[in-house]
Amino acid sequence: MNLGKENETLEFKESTGELHQGIESIAAILNKHGYGELYFGVFDNGEVKGQVVNDTTIKTVADGVIRDIEPRITPTITPITHDGKDVLKVSFSGSQKPYSAFGKFLIRVGTQNRQMTRDELRRLIKNEDYSYPWEKDNSSYSLDDIDDESLEKYYQEAVNCGRLEMPVYNKEGLLTILELYSNGVLKNAAFALFGKNADIQLKLACFATNEKITFLDLNEKKGNIYTLINEGVMYILNHINWRAEINRKREEIPEIPVKAIREIVINAFAHAIYEPIPEVEINIHPGLVTIFNPGSFPDDLTPEDYINKNISSIKRNPLILDVLYRCKDVEKSGTGFKRMNEQCKKEGIKWSYEKTAYGFYFTFYRGTNVTLDVTLYPELSDEEKTIMIAIKNNNKITREELAGLIKKNTRTVQRILNGLVSSGYLIRIGKNRFGYWEVIN
Repeated sequence: MNLGKENETLEFKESTGELHQGIESIAAILNKHGYGELYFGVFDNGEVKGQVVNDTTIKTVADGVIRDIEPRITPTITPITHDGKDVLKVSFSGSQKPYSAFGKFLIRVGTQNRQMTRDELRRLIKNEDYSYPWEKDNSSYSLDDIDDESLEKYYQEAVNCGRLEMPVYNKEGLLTILELYSNGVLKNAAFALFGKNADIQLKLACFATNEKITFLDLNEKKGNIYTLINEGVMYILNHINWRAEINRKREEIPEIPVKAIREIVINAFAHAIYEPIPEVEINIHPGLVTIFNPGSFPDDLTPEDYINKNISSIKRNPLILDVLYRCKDVEKSGTGFKRMNEQCKKEGIKWSYEKTAYGFYFTFYRGTNVTLDVTLYPELSDEEKTIMIAIKNNNKITREELAGLIKKNTRTVQRILNGLVSSGYLIRIGKNRFGYWEVIN
């Protein structure tokens, strides 16, 4: 029988005569991934050789792991029989990086272990202060609790962008490849990313002014990370202004670049703290768009550091980030802020950030011409003013959305719109879904 190939979380040793090397592999794997498995009695190619397994064998392995790895871990040691041959399986995990074996700090690279450099060790310590082990802990959910539609859409995206090699979709196989499912148990990250009834929260709001006072729209969503990322991006795109450029063909261009928006929305979910349940918040104002990330930014770093210096990404949820990376939602190298800045600089969009005790606010500043002083229109009714503000805030707003704002039906909205157009307050540019409103100053 063959147990597969060694990888970054799986190690084979022919016998417990290689216990010293096995303990080094455990420490190296812990420093890279935080969990893994080691088998004694298996050749490097995965073929079962067999191993004497008795109480003394188990005690020797347990004592060695507990004694020679710092900080101390408690492994799970299981005797297993394959084709009549005994092997010893050692499962281990730990969230107190860095780990040393016999006083050495090692890191797993492919199927090899090498000693960490001083800079790597320093970065690992810094990373671990910021990272969050919750995502890799076992959950109480089963495969039936995974939303098949979300996971299959993710599979198609990951395959299409060349970051996943899996010829045929298979739920269990895909989750295993993504390291979200092991030994019949889902990790917390699996349910957070693709859970059928995940209750991660996304608060969406649109305001009449740059202050959080008068709502034009308020919505709260619950779901999994994969779905909510798309919900958040689409909400922003549906509530900001667009312009049309015609070269060879008509092109609709948003006032804030789509890639920049997506980068920051993903960042909010990828770096959130998931205990307790997080609430990502997106607020649309006439002059700005704010995105609240319920996870603190590293104390001694700012987005500018990632833009102006060659700094590796410090990951709060590396497993979640790795999954999103495979569908091209993020890059692993910590270049997200740099790409966002380049997009904004190209379009003349300014941005800022603010650390708080409970998280991190990121703000995109919209054009200076998107505010509307309704005091200039004393002759208009409150309903007409509300519609004017909403259109100035989102020139592609629908009649159905306007009806919800003024608590009237769409026929009433159409009557008000017709009146505003005939009185010279509004003009309609284009038709159907490609059309938009323009306020006449």
